[in-house]
Amino acid sequence: MKKIKSDFTLTIILVVISAALYTAHFLIFNDVEHITIFGLSDFAFMPIEVIFVTLIFHKVLDNNEKKKKISKLYMIIETFFSEVGTELLRAFACSDKSIKEMESLMKIDCDWSERDFRGAVKMLASYEPGVRMGGTDLEAIDMMLLECRPNLLSMLENPALLEHETFTELLMAVFHLAEELRLRYDFQTLTEIDKEHLLGDVKRAYVQLAIEWLGYINHMRVHYPYLHSLCIRNNPFIAVREVEVK
Repeated sequence: MKKIKSDFTLTIILVVISAALYTAHFLIFNDVEHITIFGLSDFAFMPIEVIFVTLIFHKVLDNNEKKKKISKLYMIIETFFSEVGTELLRAFACSDKSIKEMESLMKIDCDWSERDFRGAVKMLASYEPGVRMGGTDLEAIDMMLLECRPNLLSMLENPALLEHETFTELLMAVFHLAEELRLRYDFQTLTEIDKEHLLGDVKRAYVQLAIEWLGYINHMRVHYPYLHSLCIRNNPFIAVREVEVK
C-alpha cells in the first residue's frame, strides 16, 4: 500500500514539473506550434524508449543479477560438497553392491562435454542403488551428518537456494536422513524393517546427491577449470583414487 502511494505521489510530481516546464516555455517564447511539434515527437518516440528500457536494458540488468545469484549459489554448493557431500557420496558408494555399474557411468574425465553430463544424469534418474548397510555403517553416517548439522541448517536458511530447486530438495533429503538417524539410540539392535526404512532414505539421498554432484562438476568444468580438475581426481565413485597430479 505504501509503495502504491509513493508511486502515485511521484507520478503527480513529475506531471506537475512537466506541465510547469511547458508553461514556462510558452510564456517565454509564445510558440504553441513548437511545443506541439516537439511534444508529439516525444510521444512518438516513447514506445521505442519503453522497448529499449524494458526489453534490452532491464534484461541486461536481470542477466547480470542472475549471474551473481548463480555464482553465490555455487559457492554454497561447493562448500556443501567440500564439507560433507563428497564424503557422504563415498560412504554410500562403498556400500553399493551395484557400484560397478555406477563406476562405469561416473568415470568422468576432462574430455566430458555437456552432452556427456546430460546423458549421465538421465541414466542416474533411473538407477536403482544396491546399498546395503549394517548398524556400524549407519552409525558412521549418523556421526558424519551430526558434525555437519549446523552447516546443513544454515544452508537451508540461505535465500539463494530459492534459485536452485533440485539442490534444495537434495538438502531436504540429506537433512531428513540425518534426523532419522539422530533419533535412533542403538544401531546394533535395529529391526530389519526399520533398517530397510533407513536404507530407503539413504537411497533417496544417494541418487539425488549423485545427480547434483554431476551438475556441480559440470558447472566447475565451465567456470572453474582448476576446481574441476580436483573434483575429477577426488571422484567418490572410483575405488582407487589418485588425487596427486602425475
